Amino acid sequence: MSAHSKILQHDKWRKGQGGAPAGVAGGSDGNAYAGLDLNLITFSSSTFSGSSFASTTFQDAVWTACQFSGCSFSQCDMQRIAISGCTFVDCTFSAAQLKASTLSDCTFTRCNWTELNFDASHWSGLKLLECRGTQVSATNLQGEQVDFTGSQFENMQLTNARIN
Repeated sequence: MSAHSKILQHDKWRKGQGGAPAGVAGGSDGNAYAGLDLNLITFSSSTFSGSSFASTTFQDAVWTACQFSGCSFSQCDMQRIAISGCTFVDCTFSAAQLKASTLSDCTFTRCNWTELNFDASHWSGLKLLECRGTQVSATNLQGEQVDFTGSQFENMQLTNARIN
């Protein structure tokens, strides 16, 4: 089953319309999605190129060792998502909720972050390389080994945050 089919089946399962819980492993995708419920979905060792997700929920999702290129995430609820070992290149995240998320050993290169919230989140081994952002906020964000090389963030509001 293709990554696209698995994603749509997971959405149906979450909405009580049949389908099945899904994990996308080793798949590839480049589709546009809107209004999906992808809570609890797992992505592992998968490639997403040009995929877009709008008004989609990813609460408690787990993404491991995935590659995202030219993808967009707009108005997504990503609370408690765990992302590890993933790379993001030329991706855009806007008006997304990432409260209590965990980002570990991930690299974001030339990505744009706008209106993101990382309250009570944890970053470890995170690289933000040549990224741009505005209106990024967090209360009680914890970060170790965070690299902001070449990145520029404006109107970043951090309260009780400890980074590096």
